[in-house]
Formats: sequence, C-alpha cells, structure tokens
Amino acid sequence: MNAIVKCLVWDLDDTLWDGVVLEGDARAPRMEARKTLALLDERGIVHAIASRGEPAPALAHLSAHGLEDMFCATQIGWATKSEAVRHISESLNIGLDAVAFIDNDPVERAEVASALPQVRCYAAEDVAGLPDLAEFSPVVVTQDARERRQRYRAEARRRTSEQSFAGSNAEFLLGLGLVMTVRRAREADLERAHELTVRTHQLNTTGRTFDIEQLRELSASATHEMLIATLRDRFGEYGAIGLAVTEFRGTDSVLLLMLMSCRVMSRGVGGALLAHLIERASARGQRCVAEFVPTEVNRVMLVTLRFAGFAVLEQDSRRALLGHDGRTAVPNTAHVLVRSADAPTPPGDLIGGLLRRAGEFPDRIALISGGATLTYRELDSRTAGLAGRLVGAGVRPGDVVLLLLRQDAWTLVAMLAALRAGAAWCLVEPGRASAQVRALVDDLPCTAVVFDEYAAHTSIDEVEALLGPTRPALVPLGATSPTGPLPAPPPATAPAYVITTSGSTGAPKAVVVSRGNLAAMIAGRDYPCAEGELVTLSTCPLTADAALLFGPWALTRGGTVVVPTHRELPDAAAVGALAARSRVSHLVATPSYYRLLLPRLAEAATTPTVVALAGETLSPSLAARHRELLPGTVLMNEYGPTEATVTCVWHVVTDTGTVPIGRPLPGNTARVLGPKLTAMTGGDVGELYVGGDQITLGYAARPGLTATRFVADPFADEPGARMYRTGDLARLTAAGEIDYLGRADGQVQIRGARVERHAVEAVLETHPGVSHAVTVVRIGRDEIAELVAFIVPAVGTAPPGRRELARHCAERLSPLEVPSRFVPIDTIPIAAAGKLDEAALLAMADDPPLPGPSRHDWTTGQREIAELWSAALEHDDFDLDDSFFELGGNSHRVVVLHLLLEQHRPGAVRVGQLFDLRTIRDQADALATSGTESPEPAEPSVPISTRAFEL
Repeated sequence: MNAIVKCLVWDLDDTLWDGVVLEGDARAPRMEARKTLALLDERGIVHAIASRGEPAPALAHLSAHGLEDMFCATQIGWATKSEAVRHISESLNIGLDAVAFIDNDPVERAEVASALPQVRCYAAEDVAGLPDLAEFSPVVVTQDARERRQRYRAEARRRTSEQSFAGSNAEFLLGLGLVMTVRRAREADLERAHELTVRTHQLNTTGRTFDIEQLRELSASATHEMLIATLRDRFGEYGAIGLAVTEFRGTDSVLLLMLMSCRVMSRGVGGALLAHLIERASARGQRCVAEFVPTEVNRVMLVTLRFAGFAVLEQDSRRALLGHDGRTAVPNTAHVLVRSADAPTPPGDLIGGLLRRAGEFPDRIALISGGATLTYRELDSRTAGLAGRLVGAGVRPGDVVLLLLRQDAWTLVAMLAALRAGAAWCLVEPGRASAQVRALVDDLPCTAVVFDEYAAHTSIDEVEALLGPTRPALVPLGATSPTGPLPAPPPATAPAYVITTSGSTGAPKAVVVSRGNLAAMIAGRDYPCAEGELVTLSTCPLTADAALLFGPWALTRGGTVVVPTHRELPDAAAVGALAARSRVSHLVATPSYYRLLLPRLAEAATTPTVVALAGETLSPSLAARHRELLPGTVLMNEYGPTEATVTCVWHVVTDTGTVPIGRPLPGNTARVLGPKLTAMTGGDVGELYVGGDQITLGYAARPGLTATRFVADPFADEPGARMYRTGDLARLTAAGEIDYLGRADGQVQIRGARVERHAVEAVLETHPGVSHAVTVVRIGRDEIAELVAFIVPAVGTAPPGRRELARHCAERLSPLEVPSRFVPIDTIPIAAAGKLDEAALLAMADDPPLPGPSRHDWTTGQREIAELWSAALEHDDFDLDDSFFELGGNSHRVVVLHLLLEQHRPGAVRVGQLFDLRTIRDQADALATSGTESPEPAEPSVPISTRAFEL
C-alpha cells in the first residue's frame, strides 16, 4: 500500500457539515473540516467528493461557503460510494492505494472497504486528526505539489472542452496552445525530479531512479546536463512533467534517462522534448544518442524513440543504444511550442536552423530572386562572406546594420549576414527622406551601412549626403574589404531586426525585435507542407514585417524562399507568373494585393497549399472569392502588430460569412480587456492586449512610449512578463475566437501598413497654407482602402496645390502615409455629439479635388493619356513630368491605368512597363513610337545576377 495519501474523498452531509442539504438543515462546513481541507491542500493532497444526493443543491451550498474550488472531482448522486470512489480514482489517474475516504456512516465505510480494500477509510469524527497521521504527512512538499489542485482543476476543464470539441484530436491539440519550457534543473527542482524517476514507469527510457544526492551531483557535473521540462496550455499549468539526464561522450550526447509524466501521455509532448534534445545536441556539434533499458511497461518509450528517427546502434537482451542522424524531423510535434532560455541556440533560431539545413541539404535551392538561384551551400557562403566584412568594418554583437537596398536576392543575403555578424538589420529603401534616415541612425547603435552603389540614389556621394556628417562605416556591395571572425551566437535577448512604423508626431519610431522573439515566431508556426516541396513567396516588401511570415520558417526547414524584386513586386501579373514558375506552396499577401493576384493564381497549373493574409481586414467577399477560385488551398487570416513580431493570432478560414482573426498562436496570449484590465465576456467590446514570447523589446530611444504601450502582464505566471496594448477594438465570439473591430485611436490600415491618421494631419497642419486638416479612410474600387485628406486653407489664402501638399507629406512621412486625395473644404464638420462627422466627410470625398495645371501646350497624345490618368487617380493635379506613383498611384491604381490604356491602344504597353514609364511624357512617347510592341524598360547598368553576389 502506498504510504502517502494523494487524494482524500469526502462525504458531505453530516461529514463536511452537520445536517442534510436536501432536508434544508445543512449548516456551514465544520471548522475542523475547513482546517483539514486547507492543510492537506498545502501539502499537495487533493480533495474529491463522493456523496449521496442531488448535485445542484450540494454544489450551491459549497459555493455559498467558498469551498467549491477546493475539490478536483465530484460524484454526487445515488450510486454506491465504492463506485463513486473508483470513478474519482480513474478520472484523476490516482491509484486506489493512494486514495482515502472519510464518511460519518460506518455502513458506507464498510461498503467501500469491502469493494476497494486498497482504499483507507476514516470516520468523520477523526477529521481534525488526519493532518497528524503519517499517511497525510509527506516528508517533502514541492512547489509542484502545492499547485496540484489547480492543475487537476485545469485538467477537468480541458477534459470538458475535449469532450465537446467537434474536430479531430489533432485539431484539439493544436488549439490547446501547448508551451513546453525546458531548462537546467536547479536545487529547488531536485525533489520533483526524484519524484518523477520513482513514479514514472511507462514513459521512462531506462527505468532508472536517482536519489536526491545523485541528482545534485549530476546537475553540478561538467560532463552531464540535467534538464527539467514544464508544460502549460490555455487552461493552465501542468507543472514539471519531464526529466532528461544527458552525458557528453566525445562527439555524442547520450541520454542516460528521459521520462515524461504519464498524465500528459495523451498530449503527445514526448516527441517535442526529444526534438529539442536533438536540436540541443546538434547545436553543440554532437550526435544525440539514447539508451533504452526494457522494463515490463516502458515499451511505449521505445516506440517513441523509433518514431522520432532513432536507429538501433547496439542491442542485447538488457540494453539498446539508439542514435539519431540529426536530419530526420520528429513527427507530430508542431502543436507544442518549446521554449528554452539556456539552450545553445533558442528553438526556432533562424541562423542555427539555416546552418543545420545547409549541412543537411547543401545542394537544395534556398533562394530564388531576379533570375538568381542560390543553393543552401551558396547562401551559407555568401552570408558568411558579407558577415565577415561587417565584422571587419567594426560591427559587434548588439549593433544595428542599416541596409539601404532595393529588394532583390542580395537584400535577403544582407539581412542574414547581419544576424551572422551578431547584429540586427534595419532595412530602408533608397529614396526615403534624409531626415527620417538620419533620425534612425541617431536612435540606433548603427555601426555600418550596406548599400548598392550601382542602384539609383545610392552612390557613395549620395549615401554620404543622406547620412550627414556623423555616419557609420560604409559597406558597398560588390567591393572587397577586410574581414573579421564571426562571433558566437548572441543571447536570445539581443536584437534581430529593427523595423520602422510611423509615430504620433509623424517622425518614425523603430520597433526592436529580439532574436528570441523571432525564434518564437518561427517555432510557433504549424503550416501543412510536404518534405522537399516547401516554396514560399511574400507579396509584402521586406521592409514590412509581414514578409517574414513564411520565409524564415522555410529556411529553418530546408524550404525555398522566393523573393520578388523591387521591379516585380508592384506588378501582380509579374508576381503571379513568378509564383506559378516557382511552384510556390505557401504565399503571403495583404488582402488588397491578394484581390489582384487571386485570378492569376487560379489560372496556374499548380496552386499554393496555403495562403496567409495579413496586414488588413479580410472581407467575407474576398474569402468567398478565394473559396470559389482556390477551393483546395488553405486560407489563413493572421493578425499581429509589429510590436508582437509579425503575427501572433491566426484563424483558418472555413466560414466565409464571418472572418474572425482567431486565437493566439502557441506561446502567445490575446485578451480582450476593459478599462480596468478586466476580461470582457459575452461579446462585449474591449481593447485587445497581446502577450507572450513574441512581445518585442520596445521602441528604440523612446523609453516613455515603450512604457506606455508595453505594460505589465498581470495574467502571466513569469515575473516581469509584459503585454502590448494594441489599440485595436475586439470582442470574443461564442466560439472563443477574436473578432477585430477596428482601431480605438486614429490608426488605420492602408495596403497592409499601419498609418496613424493623426500623424498625417499633424504634418499637413505644419504647411503654412493649411489651417486645419482631417483624414478619413474611404473604401474605393475593389474594396481597397485609401486615405483622403480634407484641407481647410489658412485665412486669406487659396488652398495649396495637390503636388505641393503631397511633396510636403512625402518629405516627412512614408509613401503609404501620403494621402491619395486632397479635398478643400470650408470648415471641419462636427456631428451632434460634438465629434468629427466622418459620414459628412465621406460624402464629400468625391467632391472635385484640387485642380491641376493647364494643359493648353500639351500634345494631343499627352492630353489623351492625361484623361486616363485623371480616371485612374481621381484627380487632375499632375504635370507632364510628374511620377504616377508620387501622385497617389500604387500597384492597384496602375492596374486600373493599364486597363484604360488597353481600351485606348490594345497591346501597346504591358503593365510591367508602367512601373518604368512613370510620367505622361514617357508614356505618350512610348505609345507614339510603338506599333503593338513597346520597348523593354532599361536594365540596371550592372545586372542583379552579376553584381549581387560579388564578395
């Protein structure tokens, strides 16, 4: 018989309290019973109920006296007490020899003792003395034991949820949000580790047990590593559920013992721990080897090892030694996010994963862009070469490397090279306002700038002028320079990249994302893919974090990343052709871009396996269109602010009637809270707060703003955890998913980028000809959002011209923040409630915009094209040599312009040429000299495929 009781089962009437509930004379619970309940609970002994009667009144009486939460299982009814006790034992997975029963009725005690002789029975009058008995007094009470009741109750909620879940077991596990934390065992863990070795049998590789002193020696040994694994999910903590003891033997990392608590057997987490141990060994340059000693019950552990890819190296009747090849992926682990702060590299680490795949698949294609194709071996070599040049230029771990590059193959190489040099990257496209670039350099520990001296606006003289007098080291592509040794991988808290968003005053603010944040984002991904067939493409520019949704994940799994060049990216037709040609399996886009791309994907011979849409609200009409054209492609709706590392909430779209943003990804939390951080229920609207492993470090050089937006997380178990105030309004659906309802402040989404309306208004009001300015978002053709600015002129002046206002904004804001239309108004309309009357503004959005210059001296051809521009741009304020894209044009409007040109002169110009023929003069000249063909756009002076990889 087990010496220590683990569960005490209580009768209620005339035991826990005097009187009978159904007869209406039940009194408050006895004081000595309350004390016993509390004392045993603190010792890790859980309580349950086996009582006769009706459940509802009994539970109501418990609740009225604050005791309902003290019990982990209840059996209230008219079955025999032995049946109730047996059911409790099975539901809690506690052996009958560890169960005790207390009842005032000697007949009931005798019935239980006769049917279940292992169960110890006690009279109600003995309740006060139970804590003094040896069987209720464990020698050591671990923290795990103190939290046992909460964990059993959490397990009951899981079980209820699982029983009512309509999907498959795999879908249920995926929705649990399982997070396993693996770390070196500490002194406080030794009691629990010893307990696990003694009590765990089925999921135990060798059956070994260790006493406390042996465990202490192993944890202090330089040739051994002892790891403890804890587990949690959205229902709560499981506590310490796993133990691994490893010995370092030359080039082998040998598992002397690995075990998992049997109570998590149905959660499929053993493989996740094995996968982490394999990765841990690989990061040290060792092979993972496991000892297996067969016992009467642990064959399931051998099956787990074999399914994980371990092959038998040695075997006899007493022992087997199995080794892993370091390549075979452990199956069925994607539903568990593994965290490990003290691992050689964090799980999901981009560079660690890339280098492992380069060793495994050196000749597999890693990168396709602009006609260039790089294998994993070549990507490894070229990133190492540039990283060495960065170190030679003075870059050190924790620094920031500014990448002043237009998007092509070299851009991704430079991003990875910065990481390999121990630094973070910050990508800025040439042509950005010098004031914004200088502000970035001032705010960041920027020690080097990588640029392409052959590209427009990035000659050495232009880069020096852009950066100002105090500038970092310049590292031009295609040149040679001294190299330095690559550093060891920085800690997970070191920055990985810096990405800019607009600020409340119009100045850029830089979000600093750590290596751990990026690793957690990669590790939390679980998209269906076939081995050797993973090919990803993002239609989002690499300056936007949505571009990182699939690419880094693919590189850590041996996939291929397709990067459209800056010339291809605005052209949906070119991107569609690239996706078809590359046989893309996983595609990322904003909904507005996807609306243009979807028909082209549907025409291709092969279609993507997964499409993820992010950055904007996904409309039901677009979801329905996707289902119509690509019914076999999984559609993901993903959500996440830059401050939470790309996306942290996702939803698989099945019902096109409503499209929520879904549930948090593993390792993340998402809560809809009221003004006092109280959880909103019943569909009430609140602000969305996100937390977890992907919450970034904050804003560079802005501690005050960081403190305002990144707040303490009162719901987290880890001290110091933070959550991010998104400023987004949301509500919970009846299914527990999150509905996005728009912004609580002035931010809006324009083609996948966050734009702060108030920032744009503040910039406009700095123009001397503007008295007041307000902005609204108008949904134009094809449900595309555009920003419209309404201008009240300064007193006694005429409204400034559209080009003047657009130029004023362009010098101070990012391109996406420049309004597409400027409408003059006499006064700002105010609604009855004293707030801005946005409905009235939207009604005026189609009013005549600011007029353009005279066209009396233009040719007939130029005036004809001007009419088409007016229709596409919805204004007339442009001159012969103005760029279409500086007048409110974008990739969506250029498609409209091309359709209009096709009606005017069919086949005379291709849509891709319009990204080079940007002015009316250029387009009129091209049409005048063409038959049905137009000249090819000029190529760069040095082809991308030639210059990009000269180191």
